[in-house]
Amino acid sequence: MHSVEINQRTPPHPFKRALLAACLPLLLASCCGSVPSTITQAPVIKPKSASQAALHVIGVYQGQLPENADKRPWWAQCQAAQEAAGKGEPMTPQACQSFFNAGRDQRTIRVNVSDDSTPIILGLMSYEAVTWEIKAAPGVVIEKVILAGYHQQRIQGVGDAQVDVYSYDNSPCDRCVQKGRYFYAYERVPVEMEVAAGVRATSFQGNYTGGTYQIFKGMQ
Repeated sequence: MHSVEINQRTPPHPFKRALLAACLPLLLASCCGSVPSTITQAPVIKPKSASQAALHVIGVYQGQLPENADKRPWWAQCQAAQEAAGKGEPMTPQACQSFFNAGRDQRTIRVNVSDDSTPIILGLMSYEAVTWEIKAAPGVVIEKVILAGYHQQRIQGVGDAQVDVYSYDNSPCDRCVQKGRYFYAYERVPVEMEVAAGVRATSFQGNYTGGTYQIFKGMQ
């Protein structure tokens, strides 16, 4: 008759059990977690009543071209230039790049600010390169500007207001300070915007192609 050997495992030491319990959530997060957020610390957002400044957010994918600009796609402009020059061979990508860049550099968005009832924080976002033209009425106080997007963002008309930049491409201006990773949205207010401002958004306006926007007293 054959004997059967039974291996009995020694129960894990209490310290090992405690260590496993502490490390298991970290191991699961490392292998199964979601894409890391651009926020590196817990959001600290004050309620509206805790701050005197009102955050008004505008988000677009791209700005608007001037009325006299060539609105054909860049590749169509490149092809037309080739045909006008009578060249039989296709233009090089480097030659066509000038048409692509020209379309980006001309795009603008205008923001008219008339709300003088409280200091204003402007949250401005665009994926494409754009020049934000701000026109503030007398008495309007622009406390800070948050400039976010992927490509280069430029801004005019905010005087001595602090400009915090969150763009992938470099966005230089006299008072621009790169603060962190890029973000943008034109369908909602991203949490990164409210974290950067430190307050909840009072209003939001968003479009794929931006044009002219108004920020007035009492808007939500």
